[in-house]
Amino acid sequence: MTDTETIQDKDIHTFFGLSYSNYLVLPRTLLQSMPEEWQHKFVRLLDEYQEAFAHVEQADYYTVEAAVECTYSDLSDAEATELGVSVRFGDAPEFEPTYYDRDGGSHEAGEYVMVPRPGGDPVPHYNRGRTHIEPRLPV
Repeated sequence: MTDTETIQDKDIHTFFGLSYSNYLVLPRTLLQSMPEEWQHKFVRLLDEYQEAFAHVEQADYYTVEAAVECTYSDLSDAEATELGVSVRFGDAPEFEPTYYDRDGGSHEAGEYVMVPRPGGDPVPHYNRGRTHIEPRLPV
């Protein structure tokens, strides 16, 4: 951010942009690498959030996996097998493929699918609070 730019207030919907994401995932390693004052403010906001929604039933745990996004037509054979995706070609003259996920849902070639990221998560494990990555903070 340059000195002429300012941080603008945004609501959560605007922050997510046009994505269909339903969750925000933040790496613990990067959070604990922020300055302590920032961490204290962040934790206060998390506490306020948890208190505000204590009455809402939520899952005990979630599974988070590093992934990349690609179209169904760009899946390699190995990726398609890993995801349980099969393909069937339509009738002439177009022979357009239809892709089916492991639950039987149909998808067009240009639709996006998440594929586990080769090599896993690029952000190092938090290592009991010892991992620190120097943030590049605005001056």
